[in-house]
Amino acid sequence: MKVVLEFCNNIACNKTTFFKIPVTLWIYEKKVQTEALVDSEATTNFVNRVVVENNNLVTYKLANPYYVINVDGTPNRAEYITEYIRAYIEIGLHRII
Repeated sequence: MKVVLEFCNNIACNKTTFFKIPVTLWIYEKKVQTEALVDSEATTNFVNRVVVENNNLVTYKLANPYYVINVDGTPNRAEYITEYIRAYIEIGLHRII
């Protein structure tokens, strides 16, 4: 599926199946500003390990780790996601739990 964006103001995009948008993560009253990769084929939300480490975010162990496959179908270098964070995501004026 291809996403064709006519209007890309403040959005980096490659006009294929994903694009990036600026977002704010709220974790226990801590504000973290970063970019989100919007992927039309993703099945859940993920946060990059570098963002977690650089912002000292609290993580929790997953009962059942996720096996990760990249958008191009190749196995992810990390192979499994074993932890999660609890956060609100803000995109513009919208807050997502």
